[in-house]
Amino acid sequence: MKKLFTMLFVAGMATGAFAAGTEKTVEIRKSEASKVVVAISEAPEGTVIVKIKDADNHLVLRDRIVKDDAFAKRYDLEALPKGTYSVEVMDQSGVLRTATFENFIAETPSVYSRVAKIDDNKYRLLVSNLEASEITVSIYDGDELIHTERVSDEQGLHKIYSIKRPSSEISFRVSTAGGFNKYLTAL
Repeated sequence: MKKLFTMLFVAGMATGAFAAGTEKTVEIRKSEASKVVVAISEAPEGTVIVKIKDADNHLVLRDRIVKDDAFAKRYDLEALPKGTYSVEVMDQSGVLRTATFENFIAETPSVYSRVAKIDDNKYRLLVSNLEASEITVSIYDGDELIHTERVSDEQGLHKIYSIKRPSSEISFRVSTAGGFNKYLTAL
């Protein structure tokens, strides 16, 4: 009887070790000075929870993700105070991965820009221009340039663009005569 329990114990340990080798690949990486990307390379089994905590272990953000396929999601930490933040990804089996990041911007930008998808074919572009120079906006559908315009407003730009039959790869390029150049996508 003792041998039977020993064999069952060993078999259970071997099964657990084999199952551990088939875990989902979870990646947490910094994509920009204050942006973090969480990516899961396989379809998750059930709900995935992403928690972002500050250095004092206070919960800053909790995101509940229900997906049937592999996914990647970007989190913008720019609005948070400068400091250290931990990102934890978990599912029903427990914590899959954690990572810690410093949230800071090396230099203060003179142009702030952001794009958001507000409908199937509508995008809101916000540009705040502290340089007080002309802004050039270029819109790309994949690799194809579909629109360009120059804006001379010293305050910047707040505009909604309607794009006929957009693909999933719409991107905006914002540049100024002062050297600012940034590509934006609506994730």
